[in-house]
Amino acid sequence: MMKVSVLVPIYNVEKYLSKCLESLCSQTLQDMEMICINDGSTDASREIVEQYRKKDSRIKVIDQDNSGYGISMNRGLEKAEGEYIAIVESDDFIEPDMMERLYEQAEKYSAELVKSNCFYYTNQGGKEENRFVNLFADLPAGQILFPMENPEAFLKLPSIWSGIYSRDFLMSNQIRFNETPGASYQDVSFSFQVFACAKRVVFVSEAYYHYRTDNANSSVKAPNKVFCICDELKKIDHFIEERNQDHDFLKWVASRLGYRVLMENYRVLASAFQYTLFLRIVDYLRGYQEQGYLYGDIWGEEDVREVERILDNPDLFFKQTAKAFEDERVNHSISLNQKIYGEATLSRLRESERVVIYGAGKIGRELMTYLLSAGYPKEKMFFAVTILEGNENFIEEIPVKEISEYQGWTDTALVAVAVKGQLQFEILELLEKSGFKKVILVDQFVRAFIKEGMYA
Repeated sequence: MMKVSVLVPIYNVEKYLSKCLESLCSQTLQDMEMICINDGSTDASREIVEQYRKKDSRIKVIDQDNSGYGISMNRGLEKAEGEYIAIVESDDFIEPDMMERLYEQAEKYSAELVKSNCFYYTNQGGKEENRFVNLFADLPAGQILFPMENPEAFLKLPSIWSGIYSRDFLMSNQIRFNETPGASYQDVSFSFQVFACAKRVVFVSEAYYHYRTDNANSSVKAPNKVFCICDELKKIDHFIEERNQDHDFLKWVASRLGYRVLMENYRVLASAFQYTLFLRIVDYLRGYQEQGYLYGDIWGEEDVREVERILDNPDLFFKQTAKAFEDERVNHSISLNQKIYGEATLSRLRESERVVIYGAGKIGRELMTYLLSAGYPKEKMFFAVTILEGNENFIEEIPVKEISEYQGWTDTALVAVAVKGQLQFEILELLEKSGFKKVILVDQFVRAFIKEGMYA
């Protein structure tokens, strides 16, 4: 059996891939394989992999239609033959002795996981910078650690790429990645499963991994994946229920982890998306409170105070912490009470100087029908789509145009985003970039009140 299998998930990273593969082929540890999982790349990534494969027979390739990070990683896990498994993201690179040093520690301690620190790497205008990051701060290095006795381990940056994992350990505990679409925080649930099952973890104080932070296309910067972190928390809950042991302890740890990752995402999100996620955060925190998980050392005093601020007055907390660009709902002193929220949103629509309904499908037509039944003038109503081709030019005599044709109305029109699922957030991002000042989201609560108004 070879010593290490390195999984390299690849999707449209032609700009960075050569540096990554070069660092792998140059490892001082020779007894290893590199499994490149090409997730339907449409750029030159596949050709770059092939160039390196011809030079180094240790490189193996899995080609698949674009299926997402979780499916890619699970296919890599199935194909891996090494005693240990490592993960190197295709826009990152590693020090030449990383695999050798981590493998030595794994053998020394019979570890199920060995994890090192890392560097945050940027290259701006040819100027390279590596900033050392201590990923596990107050946890001991160079000795065996049992995560269930050290719950702080669960709360550190997942950084699944900075370590090596015993393949037997992963397989025997059936630890897999969440197969949600795209590349969206799947490291959160994977890391939780590892720490919940592992009994022999070793942290190494040295840094070997260069984590790139200047890739604008990185999945962690994609706002259309705003709710994917909720999928990871759901996966963790499912794992805890199936595990059928240490239930209360793991739920307690998971609540603290959920709070951290949700608030981290809330703070870095573009302003157009913050409100929608904040509604979910309030629901999560109320659940944690009702279940009695807001206690103990793992919850610091500042954390508990912030949770209390949120739950005591969600509206005030949001207004004090949200970014400058605001969804129009916030301007009405909205309440998180769903009835008041839905009524306030529809009231704003009825009072608007002109309404642009973004989306000419079922949701958009429902909104049009509601507004007409409420007496809103047809001549002040307009439909917008991203691309006109394939759409009607008029719906009930209301014009349908590409959103770019309404560019002159960025200050005056209220744009109602009336589409399903993740498309909502892509469109919100587009509208923010285009300068539209008044935007609302026709979400499930608003739709409920539309139907109530139509069929009352």
